[in-house]
Amino acid sequence: MENMINDLKNIDVLIVEDGQDIRDIMYSTLHKLFKSTRVAVDGIDGLEQFKENQPNIVLSDIRMPNMSGNDMVDEMKSINPNIPVIVITGHGRLMKKDIKADAVLEKPIKFNKLVEEIHKLI
Repeated sequence: MENMINDLKNIDVLIVEDGQDIRDIMYSTLHKLFKSTRVAVDGIDGLEQFKENQPNIVLSDIRMPNMSGNDMVDEMKSINPNIPVIVITGHGRLMKKDIKADAVLEKPIKFNKLVEEIHKLI
């Protein structure tokens, strides 16, 4: 696990989550691992930050106001089809085939599983 965590130090990550508590927990847990960690409050904000900052990986909720995670991921993948996206959902099991994400994790997020998935995708 330590080697995986060390591999993340040069990574820019974008967290897109409309729930403030979850967003705050994710940021406070993950910002120490990455070179840069940005947060967005919904799909529109996430897409804007993606275009401006070109992160190495995106962690996103799927159900959000203003623009769904599905629509946001579709737009991101049309700009950069190689951008790794992990969808994090609390709304039942989603299958990767149903969205363009590279991985799907269920809330509550298990830190070790998240680090493993990020490491696989970068």
